[in-house]
Amino acid sequence: MRGQRSSDTPAAGTPLVLVAADPRRRTARTPWGRVLAGVVVAAVVGGAAVATAGALVSQRTAEGFAVRDATSDTAALARVVVEPALADAIADRSASAVDRAAARVRLDDAVAGELRAGSAVRMKLWAADGTVLWSDEPRLVGERFPLSEEDLEALRSDRSDAEVSDLDEPENRYERGNGPLLEAYQAVHTPSGEALLFEAYERYDDVVARAADLRRSFAVLAFGTVAVVLALLVPLLLWLLLRIRSGQRLRERLLGRALDAEAAERRRMAADLHDGPVQDVAGLALSLGADPATRAAATVLRGAVSSLRTSMSAIRPSAPTPDGLRPALDDATARARAAGITTVLDVPDHVHASPAALLAVVRFVREAVWNTVKHADASRVVVSVAAAGGSVRVVVADDGSGFDPERVAGGPRPGHLGTTLLREVAEDTGGALLLRTAPGTGTVWELEVPADVEALR
Repeated sequence: MRGQRSSDTPAAGTPLVLVAADPRRRTARTPWGRVLAGVVVAAVVGGAAVATAGALVSQRTAEGFAVRDATSDTAALARVVVEPALADAIADRSASAVDRAAARVRLDDAVAGELRAGSAVRMKLWAADGTVLWSDEPRLVGERFPLSEEDLEALRSDRSDAEVSDLDEPENRYERGNGPLLEAYQAVHTPSGEALLFEAYERYDDVVARAADLRRSFAVLAFGTVAVVLALLVPLLLWLLLRIRSGQRLRERLLGRALDAEAAERRRMAADLHDGPVQDVAGLALSLGADPATRAAATVLRGAVSSLRTSMSAIRPSAPTPDGLRPALDDATARARAAGITTVLDVPDHVHASPAALLAVVRFVREAVWNTVKHADASRVVVSVAAAGGSVRVVVADDGSGFDPERVAGGPRPGHLGTTLLREVAEDTGGALLLRTAPGTGTVWELEVPADVEALR
């Protein structure tokens, strides 16, 4: 006796997930407008980030340049102005007070222009033992303070350097109230060759202002360079994306033409079968049926005509469309009807889904129903389709003998081509495939595919 149960959902038990839904496997439609906008925005943001980083780096670089400029200016002042104005008496403790005073006045006159110009807040001339030999602040002259290692190294190596002045030190007490100061120093020599240390203090705000000027120059260069690169790169990226989009459209057109050519060939084959062998065999069966002696042969021929017409439906299936999914599934279940199995279709009049999703549904139903015909020994199969939440759900349930689901739980196996094909439909679309079956309870195959899947692999 064919069939075990007559329920529309014959199988019971916990569903076995053969293929889990995975959006990464699907081929969704590419939102080219968003891609183009994203590329442009990414290029602009990336360029702005690079330019901003360059401007921030240039700030430190510019500040370093400004400090070096201040150091160079002090060194030039020391070499060109201070050193030629030095007299031996300024550092000679054995010289008379009048000679030492004359030497200091001579140095005052030499640097007076620089002091009037406001380029320096304070100037000092030190002996190697830390005694202030001269300063534009007379109260410091004659006082003695310990020199730092950097100062002593500058005296020994005859080099110039600069650092932010520590205004808390007692020798800098008269510079307080001028804000942070940059202290630049340079070794100078008296006519007799004695090494002295010349220091000039200038406002650090002036250094920062010079750094800002340099930074602006760097920023203009950085942003200008990035703007030029973007002006050249963005059109190139847009052109490449448009070429990719054009190539995809061309591929889709070629695929459509190939499918159209295949469909045309199938129609031609179906027409040849219908107009040739089917008509001939049908006419022969009609003529043989009139003679009682050949009625058995006529019955066999009529069965052959039915099989040929079923094959014609398989050769030329109806194209699935949102409004024409039922006819396509009607063709997909023709083999079950030819085998004497009652088929029930529960399909909406309109299914909002892409052509690839509808084609996947038809492929799935065709393979699931064919498995029922070959293996289930069923008397009834129910096919239901529903679309909701951005996906299409299709269920194929039969009242056949069922089987142990563990036979297919471990993946594709040799000799189970039908199950392999059902898995491939789910995998190609990024969908999910579930199975409910057990011996004697019938079988339910359930497929859920994204409604907007773009193409099957």
